This record gives sequence, C-alpha cells and structure tokens, in this order.
Amino acid sequence: MSARERAGLGLAWVWLAAAGCGEPREHPRFEGGIGTLEIVETIPASGSNDADPATRIDVCLSAEVDPRALDDFDATLHSADLTFDSQQEVQLFSWRAPGSRSELATERWCPGSILSLTPASALQPGLTYRVQLRPALLGWAGESLDTEQHGWTLTPEGELRWFVEFRIAGTALDPLPAEVPTLPPGPSLTALFEPGEIFDPERAACGCHQREDELARARLDLSDPRTAWSALVLRTGLEPTGFPMVTPRRPAESYLVHKLLRTDDGGPLHALHGVPMPPDNPLPHADLVRIAHWIADGARP
Repeated sequence: MSARERAGLGLAWVWLAAAGCGEPREHPRFEGGIGTLEIVETIPASGSNDADPATRIDVCLSAEVDPRALDDFDATLHSADLTFDSQQEVQLFSWRAPGSRSELATERWCPGSILSLTPASALQPGLTYRVQLRPALLGWAGESLDTEQHGWTLTPEGELRWFVEFRIAGTALDPLPAEVPTLPPGPSLTALFEPGEIFDPERAACGCHQREDELARARLDLSDPRTAWSALVLRTGLEPTGFPMVTPRRPAESYLVHKLLRTDDGGPLHALHGVPMPPDNPLPHADLVRIAHWIADGARP
C-alpha cells in the first residue's frame, strides 16, 4: 500500500486526552469536508529568469501537509524532455530559508508547509526548468489541493497537473558551480541543553519535564541530555499522530515537532488533543528551527 493510500484511508489513531498526557482515545486522523489546500507561492517564482543554479525549489502551501501523502513521482523536475533526479522533502513549517540549500530561516516565511525539491546537482545556467506536481498532496487535516488555481492544466493524456517554469541565470556556456552548498551540521542534543537553548533547565520551556512535575517527567523525562536522548530518540512505538517521537533526519515525521507547533490561531495541529507545548507561550521560531535542524542532522546525542 502506498503512502498516499494509507493517508487517504482515514485510519483511526490514538490521541492524547489533554496537554500531551492523560488517557488515550480513538480519533479519526482525517475528516471529510475540511477544505482545500492552496499553493501560495513558489521559489523560484513562476516565470523567473535569474534563478540560482544551486537553488532548491520550494512550493509554499496554505496549511500544514501530511508527509505520508506524497509518493516519489508526485513532484518531478524537468527540462525539455529530460527528467532530473531530485530529493523530495516536506517541511512541516518553514525552518529552512526560501530556496536555499545551506541557510536556515530567520522567520516563518510560509503560512503552512513547504514541499521542497532539491536537485541532485546544480542546474545548468541558461536552461529553463519545469516542476510538475500531481494532485496528490493532502493537508494535515485532510484538505485536498485546490486544482482550480492558476497553473493547473490537463495534459494531452487527460491527466491533471500543475506546472511552474523558471530559467537559471546565465548562459548555456557558463560552467556549473564547483560546489553545491549544503546545510551546516546541526546541533547535538547536548548542545540544546546549554545556557539559553531550548532544553536549558533554567528556562521555563521544558520545566514540567525537568523539575516541576513528577508525572510529566515520568512520561517524558528531559532532566539531562543522556536521559532526554533516550526518551526522545530511543522511545519505541508510535505517538498519537502515527509517527515516532523523533524520526532522525525527518523533522516533519517527528511527534516532538507536531507537539511544539501551533496553528495560525494559536491552537494545536488538527486532531492533536491537548494544548501545544509549552502550554503558556509558543516557542520562538529560532527554537523550532534548532529542533528541526537537530533532527534533520540525525538527532545526535
């Protein structure tokens, strides 16, 4: 069964009753009639003539996306009749800088999730490239893509596709970049316990899991780096959203990220029972980026 089929079945998942704790209960993962998912913008922009050869293609969406709903060939990169290898990634929130392979975001620049395509190598200057998207994405709450938006069209085979085209700066005679930039190494979990960081015991962000609440510590002990790494990364089983607590290299598929995020109105993600964490105030975007970067780099101890 494909990831998309699993996502579309509306399976029942076990959800936490309150504040990330309490008695579990059944709740449908998706509900019908939630609404539509819109493409807000693309990086590079449609029709751009000066894209960087080392660009990453980002498709910004209006709401959070379920990463299970995407198959390998739902988003592809082309030039003329050629198809190029590219790695797909769903950023549940915008933690990477728009279009950059090597920079982190300093602010939330997209209202929902981002579908990213990272070409296997630099793109050829002077050539025009085209991204093709099939109507397969699902929003976190089960929203379907709005195929009435500009950019959607029927192919000669009668299949619905969305296209965006852009041109790489320079001419076809220009050499490719000698190196393609990548993200710098992410922090270790030990580094995230240093003064001022998210797991710093002197901060209130994780206080109930470190020193204030015995019940909270019993369920998720973040009292020190070694204990926290075991509780977050070595924890077995699936959490209420159907994902592990931490999935190394996949922040969007990590329950820790799901629990820390808030929707635009400040509430939890759809069907996530209990309040987001921390309960009083949302984490600054910089802290969310640090968590995502830690997971993306392998969730090192």
